[in-house]
Amino acid sequence: MGEFFSYSFVQNALIASFFISICAGIIGSIVVSNKTVFLTGGVAHSAFGGVGVALYFGFNATLGASFAGVLMGLLMVYATNKYKNRIDTFIAASWALGMAIGIILIDLTPGYGSDITSYLFGSIIAVAPNDIVSIAIFDLVLVVFVVVYYRELLSIFYDSEFCRLKKINVQVFNIIIFILVSLGVVMSMGVAGLILVLSILSIPAYIATMFASSLKAQMFLSWGLSLLFMWIGFFVSYVYDLSIGACIVIASVIGMGIAILFKKISYNLKL
Repeated sequence: MGEFFSYSFVQNALIASFFISICAGIIGSIVVSNKTVFLTGGVAHSAFGGVGVALYFGFNATLGASFAGVLMGLLMVYATNKYKNRIDTFIAASWALGMAIGIILIDLTPGYGSDITSYLFGSIIAVAPNDIVSIAIFDLVLVVFVVVYYRELLSIFYDSEFCRLKKINVQVFNIIIFILVSLGVVMSMGVAGLILVLSILSIPAYIATMFASSLKAQMFLSWGLSLLFMWIGFFVSYVYDLSIGACIVIASVIGMGIAILFKKISYNLKL
């Protein structure tokens, strides 16, 4: 086992999962508290269109995915303000459009099959040191933003009308939040992949809501659970030679089932 940890790609994978768990814990808590979980799926699938554009024109795929994800986030801010009752339709449309654009451009790109599976299913063992640095910098920005504006975020999530009365610029905060969520989703795609990213952001945060009494506690607990599920999935995939992303999701779903069962038993014992 000691030899296993000596490999540089294993060390990179464990470090990357640590930083990704911070992003997943905070972003997941935000989308669960703000009831915009479906948005993360829309952003991820729209980002796939950005991957297709990047591969077709020959520039960095992560940059293309980030641009498409942020664009999707800004469009959702507009749609939320103008068509709030139809926001799910806009997300579904952008979801399908992003996939369609990505697939068409990838089909038109010679040798497209090189590393595209990493964007679909995740490839944590292929994370490069530069990617780890990028994730770490994003985490730092995210943590600073949450710490500085924690009270404002709490108010916006639970009583946006009161925020407007207090002269808090809800629109600007929503734009920043959507951009951070979009970038967080793109960062998480490197671990769980486009298809599985929704679970790594939503399941740990959902479990945290069952046991945490505040948004701050929810973020910390979600961070810890995200890291736990990723490491469990990583080691299971190594032992049984399975897809890492799929193992992470299965570990997350099993953890959610255990949490729900524990909560139900605890509730019945109190009766």
